[in-house]
Amino acid sequence: MKQPKTLLLVVIALLPLILVSCLPTGASVSTGWAGTAFRDGTIYVGTKDGSVVAVNSSSHSQQWDYAFNAAIYTTPVVDGDLVYVGTYSGQLYALTTARGVERWVYPRTGSMGAVVGDPVIGNETVYVASSDGSVYALDTTYGDLKWKSESLADKLWTSPVIAGDTLYVSTFDGHIYALSVEIGELLDWSFKSDAGFASSPVVYEDTVFLGSFDRHLYAVTVGSNVSAWRFPREKPAGNWFWASPLVSNGTVYAGCLDGKLYAIEAKTGEELWEFDAGNAIVASPVLMNNLLVVTDESGTVHVFDLNTELEEQAVPLKSVSIGAQVKSSFCGQDGLVYIRGGDESIYVVDIDRGELSWTASLSIK
Repeated sequence: MKQPKTLLLVVIALLPLILVSCLPTGASVSTGWAGTAFRDGTIYVGTKDGSVVAVNSSSHSQQWDYAFNAAIYTTPVVDGDLVYVGTYSGQLYALTTARGVERWVYPRTGSMGAVVGDPVIGNETVYVASSDGSVYALDTTYGDLKWKSESLADKLWTSPVIAGDTLYVSTFDGHIYALSVEIGELLDWSFKSDAGFASSPVVYEDTVFLGSFDRHLYAVTVGSNVSAWRFPREKPAGNWFWASPLVSNGTVYAGCLDGKLYAIEAKTGEELWEFDAGNAIVASPVLMNNLLVVTDESGTVHVFDLNTELEEQAVPLKSVSIGAQVKSSFCGQDGLVYIRGGDESIYVVDIDRGELSWTASLSIK
């Protein structure tokens, strides 16, 4: 089992170099791969230069921008009249959706450690994992600290997930921890794998699904100390399952850095079908009215009709190229998919028509 552990050490050593570039004189500006969020006609997205931009989806014009001067890897999270953004410099900001005005920042001084995983919201609380190894629970309205967990790992770069009254967190050293959403204390159950977990967890029914650095996808039943299954069962996949899987109607849809999208039976781990995109799949799939949408790194959007029976080697209903790299999460609503391209533009794909609808630059005014 030495190989996965050695691989994990390499990943932890290299990720800071991948995630953030040098700042000061003569060096490049810090960059990030924040994804898109959509709410009430507005697209929210982070930019490479460390800003959040709000774009009106009707006029295609920029409504506002807010500069953090720090890399942003978290996808903005919108709740009510606030949008929440974590920064690599170690703060969580709450901005007003209308004008992008700062409502609060935590901590008010100093840093809690780089925020790489997306924050999640529930129970009038925003939960955020930090590179100091702890999870923070903050009041959504005022940003006051409700609780801070004990240190769970050297770094937490994945997003927690809420299931009922429990918060689940995965770590690079191979743990799944369960915490109380109310007070942040560790609950009785946890899980330990020989290999570290690459993706954030997803909970479906009583099972946690997530990708590992040993190039398998795992299903772990809450309360068990052994995995229910791993996929593939024997020979590992061609690369990591970096993005969180999507689970719907008893099927797990998992994109892999080996360029394949896998459909897996959630109870048994049996493969139902697969699709080879030919390029790494970095972002989680999105489901829209029985249409499964996945993007590959080359910027091609693939759409699958889940109302039809797909063959073992699946063929998309349609594929649309945006002509730009895609390394961040995306979102969709009402037949439109909102994607941040690597060229600092927003691309909007009409999946019903199978065409690029419009695009807008994210350059700061």
